[in-house]
Order: sequence, then structure tokens, then C-alpha cells
Amino acid sequence: MICQRGNEDASEEIGAAEKAVTGAHGMVTDVVLQEPTAADYFALGAPQTWVKAAGGMSLVDNDASIRAYAERLIVEPDPLIAMQHMPVLDAMAVKDAICVFFSEETPTPSP
Repeated sequence: MICQRGNEDASEEIGAAEKAVTGAHGMVTDVVLQEPTAADYFALGAPQTWVKAAGGMSLVDNDASIRAYAERLIVEPDPLIAMQHMPVLDAMAVKDAICVFFSEETPTPSP
């Protein structure tokens, strides 16, 4: 399960993990992300950027920023274990969960 943990330590399930990985304390089936702080945002920037594209605006992923957020925000299991061993579909779910933190009030800019 991919979960987001808010400021009140309440977790919201984002999606199911595709495959368990082996961690220091046995099998890991859940990935939990903590909410980013202002310090995280100012250090790492936005995980996505609006760019002008043919026919309007397009949201482009900032992969380096998303990776840095994953390293900071994964609280369970150890981020290094998660990053090295989770399957690509779980990595994509973590990426989506990170972007959700920044999408609540983001309006689409006009071209």
C-alpha cells in the first residue's frame, strides 16, 4: 500500500503496492510518505512545472525534484531500501503520491 501521512499523522491510502520487498525487519508491503514541509519545498522546488505547449499548457515532471522528494518523504520503509528494491509500478505510484501533495489548489495557467 502507498500511503500519505499528513500533519496529524493520519495516513491516506494512495494505492496498493505491486510487490513486497525485503527490508531490515522482514517483508515490506507498505510505503508511507510524510507530507512535505515548506523547507522541503524551498530546497527542492516544485515536482512539476507548467510549460507552454501546442494548444495550451502542459504539466511536465521535474524528475530530479521528484526523486529528491521521494528520498526525503518516504518514512516507511527506509528510503534507500524502498528506492533500490521497489518495482517500477510502485515507484510510479510513489511519484504520483508525491505530486498529489502539490496539486490540491493548483489551477491550470492560461497560455
